[in-house]
Parts: sequence; structure tokens; C-alpha cells
Amino acid sequence: MGTDPNFTFLKAFFSARINRLRNDGDDRGAISIETMMIIAGLVVAAAVAVAIIAAKINEKAATIK
Repeated sequence: MGTDPNFTFLKAFFSARINRLRNDGDDRGAISIETMMIIAGLVVAAAVAVAIIAAKINEKAATIK
């Protein structure tokens, strides 16, 4: 029974990724993660605002008819 080449590739790939993360001195990903969290928060806030405005418009439209 031989070694699967796919398994060998995945083992080498993840070993290289882990080694790179261990030796990487700067924290490049933190800014992008924080930015994505801020953007997600703003999107949720905008969706809530749109829902509130739509509810008020529908409420006013119901009273006009």
C-alpha cells in the first residue's frame, strides 16, 4: 500500500502554511478582519434603518387609503 499523492500534497501544503504563520512577524490580517466586522455592522445597521423606514411608510400608506 503506497502513499496517496493527494495526502502528501495536503500535508506539505498545510505544513508550509503553518510554518509561514509561525514565522510571519507582522499581523497583516487583523486590519482586514476588523474592517470586515465594521462593514458587517454597518450593513446590519443600514438594513435595520431601511426596515424601520419601510414600516413607517407602509403604516402611513395604510392610513391614507
